[in-house]
Amino acid sequence: MTDRNSGNKNKKPVRKTTVRKRTSSSGRRKRKPRKPLVKLSREKVILFCSVVFLLCALCLSLTILFTPEPSGNAGGGMSAVQGQEKTDRKPLTDKTAPEKTERKDVTSSDGAVRKKTSEPAVKDSPDRKAPVSADKSSRPENKNPDDRKEIKDKSSDVSAKGENSIDKTGKTGNTGKTEKTVTEEKPAYKPEPAVKSSPFDIPPAVNGATIVIVIDDAGRSASNTRRYAELPFPISIAVLPSLPQTKACARLVVEAGQELLLHQPMQAENLNLDPGPGAITADMPVSEISSVVNRNLDELGAGVRGLNNHEGSLITSNVIKIGAVLDVCNERGIYFLDSRTTAATKAPQAALERDMHIFEKSGPYIDNVIDRNEMLRQLYASLEVANKKGRAIIIGHVDKSVDILPDLLEEMYPYLVEKGYNFAVPSQLR
Repeated sequence: MTDRNSGNKNKKPVRKTTVRKRTSSSGRRKRKPRKPLVKLSREKVILFCSVVFLLCALCLSLTILFTPEPSGNAGGGMSAVQGQEKTDRKPLTDKTAPEKTERKDVTSSDGAVRKKTSEPAVKDSPDRKAPVSADKSSRPENKNPDDRKEIKDKSSDVSAKGENSIDKTGKTGNTGKTEKTVTEEKPAYKPEPAVKSSPFDIPPAVNGATIVIVIDDAGRSASNTRRYAELPFPISIAVLPSLPQTKACARLVVEAGQELLLHQPMQAENLNLDPGPGAITADMPVSEISSVVNRNLDELGAGVRGLNNHEGSLITSNVIKIGAVLDVCNERGIYFLDSRTTAATKAPQAALERDMHIFEKSGPYIDNVIDRNEMLRQLYASLEVANKKGRAIIIGHVDKSVDILPDLLEEMYPYLVEKGYNFAVPSQLR
């Protein structure tokens, strides 16, 4: 017993160990792979990153675009640099520089405001010339290295953006010239053309062809006469004598600035036609013809510039009778316009005998037919005459076509001017 117990006492207790199963040769237990919560592909990750990058770039550009520029020198480093550039770029226009120059506060890049006291300007010697150009080479260097760095950075940014030609103060970059300060750029005003599209078939004028319009038979209605006198181009109006509104019409023409003529009645070859009061007849002697013409001119007043015949084919075809009329015109210093009521007129011969220059109707009568289209055709024919002969003297009538002709002439006028035609009165053709 003693030996058995002593032998048990000498023996060490045996510890129970648990054998762990090892599934790998490295000695670590193999774990089951976890299933990923979200399956991500490479293409999706690249697309997501691209979208985020574009949104950030868009936000940054919008912030730069809509951020207002700071005003004044206390708003930050950039505004201070702008103020410094304005001071530095100011050219010397006066021969004598001021003794003291004021310099504004400059804010450096670290945010500190440094106040520069006014320093006396350095007076140049007489043989030294003041700089004229406002480029960088003529600017004074900034004493502060931070400020100089900011100015350099800003000038490089401006040149990179392509804004070196004109800055915000209206100064040109490399030309050395200084313009006035521009606070707001306004688009250049482009006036619209006076004539957009012509409703008329007007040929171009040849060598500035001239159109002379004479309106006969005024004296019966001052209102109808006014309609022609107010046209926006030079026109001649011939007034009949001895009618109820003769003086009123003559005064109206002169006040409107148009040219006044005496529309002298003369007897026609058709003796059944009555030329009206104040007419010259074939049985009148030369002295009486002179008396009648002078009396009619006195009735119209001192503003008469010329005389043309009303009817009068019987008188104009008689070299003696029409010669008496030309003598009065010569004495009064007015011109004679032959309306050419007959192809057998002797007015050119009588004028040649007196070494006198007269005018003759060279275009058609505008309003022989009271119809707008027919009047337009006559005006086109007048343009052909003007282009061939250099000018065309054409005749219309006050009361006969007052409802059509003034409006038609006023409508055509700007288009005629655009095509190169000139408007004149006979007295301007001398």
